[in-house]
Amino acid sequence: MNIRKKTSKKRFIKFSFIELFNRYWFTIVLFILVVTLIRQSVFINGFPKSLESKRIAVNEIIASNESLKLKNKSLLVELNTEEDAKLEVLESQARFRLGFVKDGETYYQIRKSKKSTENNTKE
Repeated sequence: MNIRKKTSKKRFIKFSFIELFNRYWFTIVLFILVVTLIRQSVFINGFPKSLESKRIAVNEIIASNESLKLKNKSLLVELNTEEDAKLEVLESQARFRLGFVKDGETYYQIRKSKKSTENNTKE
């Protein structure tokens, strides 16, 4: 005997909004978060348009930095030449007053003889 039960009743699952939220709350929260971030990026911040303007500003800043680097190099060269000139003046004063002699130099002193000084005074 083969007994079959025929079910004529169809089961319909009733979902209310609360049951749906309880079951898929994490997915709903993530969806709302993604939609909010996309809205903020595109509509509020103007994402594609602002990106190009920021790229132009960065390029301008890079160009101004390069010109400032060149100016700094020229000022350093100028400063070094001024320091060299000051060092030359200081060195000549040290040679004249203190008898300064650099390493590797030979110092020669020339004296006038008494005869040459007497001849100069007589004339």
